[in-house]
Amino acid sequence: MVYVRDLVREVVAEHAAHELPLVDSLRRRDDDEVVRTLSRRGQRREPLGFGYAEVAALVTPVVWLVLDQAARRAVDTATESMLTRGRSGVRRLLRRAPAPPERELVALDPAELALVRTHILERAAERGIERREAEALADGVVAKLATAAETGQERPPTPDAAS
Repeated sequence: MVYVRDLVREVVAEHAAHELPLVDSLRRRDDDEVVRTLSRRGQRREPLGFGYAEVAALVTPVVWLVLDQAARRAVDTATESMLTRGRSGVRRLLRRAPAPPERELVALDPAELALVRTHILERAAERGIERREAEALADGVVAKLATAAETGQERPPTPDAAS
C-alpha cells in the first residue's frame, strides 16, 4: 500500500528537504484537514502559523494536493463500480464503515500517471515554481508512483511514530 502522506514525504525529502518540518507537521493532521489547509486561498492566518502566501511557492502543497486528487479519483471509481454491482448492500456497508484514516494510492495506469504529471506541472506553474524544477518534481512523483506500484511497497515506519 502506498499512502499519499508517505509518498509526499519521500518526494519532498528528495526535492525540497527544507520543507520536511512542514510535511511532518501536516502528517499529524487528518487528510481532509491537510487538503483544506493547503488549498485555502486568501490572506487569513493558517493553523500552521503562516499565511497561504508563504505556502504558495512550496513543493509540498503541489505534490500533496495532486496526489490526494489522484487517490480520491481512484476511490470514486472503485465506489461507483461497487455501487453498480450491489447498490443497497454496499450503501449500508459504506454508511457503517469508518472513513479510512489516510488516503491510499492504488496502482495507476500510464494514462493516469501522465495525468498526475500534467497536474503537478500545472500546480507548480500556478505556485511560481520554475519550469525546470517543476519537471524534475513531476518526474520524481511519477517515478515514485510507478516504482511503489511495481514493488508492492509496504508502508515504512513514520518519523512521528517514535515521538
